[in-house]
Amino acid sequence: MAKSLAPLLSEFKIVPNDLTLFEMAFTHSSANGSLGHNAFDYERLEFLGDSLIGLVVSELVYIEHPELNQGGLSKLKAQFIKTQSESSYARRFHFEDYIVVGKSFQGDVGSNSCILEDVFESFIGAVYLDQGREFAYKLTRSFFEEDVKKAKLNLLEDPKSLLQEAIQSESKESVTYRILKEEGPSNDK
Repeated sequence: MAKSLAPLLSEFKIVPNDLTLFEMAFTHSSANGSLGHNAFDYERLEFLGDSLIGLVVSELVYIEHPELNQGGLSKLKAQFIKTQSESSYARRFHFEDYIVVGKSFQGDVGSNSCILEDVFESFIGAVYLDQGREFAYKLTRSFFEEDVKKAKLNLLEDPKSLLQEAIQSESKESVTYRILKEEGPSNDK
């Protein structure tokens, strides 16, 4: 069983109006059966949080990096809107300690970056609905601001795009991909 959300919410100076939103934000879909709920999990909140994070990071990248053109802005934004980045914020605040999973869940949520990313996004969605737009915006900005200011555009972060650009500049043909092999569960390939 996960810990009470009170210490985490207190750390962010959140006095919840609807604690259920935050409980949902930290509930994995595997818990639906054992909790007796249908769709009481973070997936819908994740959708909302992802959108807010995208807006905030886009704005920060635009303001903090006037030297970049549109393509550079998109690439820099992508460095923050990805599993590795968002899950690192979740780990920083020990979100894994608060996640509720069902008996069918196999593994360790703390080592599953995809789940941590999802929960981070759903937390932001819950904050938005519970505390309002301004509070959610400021909180989201506080996660990313210093990292975006210090960021350098790392072209080597995305070798797939570099390969595509190189091939297309030479041959003007598009690149196609084939999956040769897949390993791991569907939520963590």
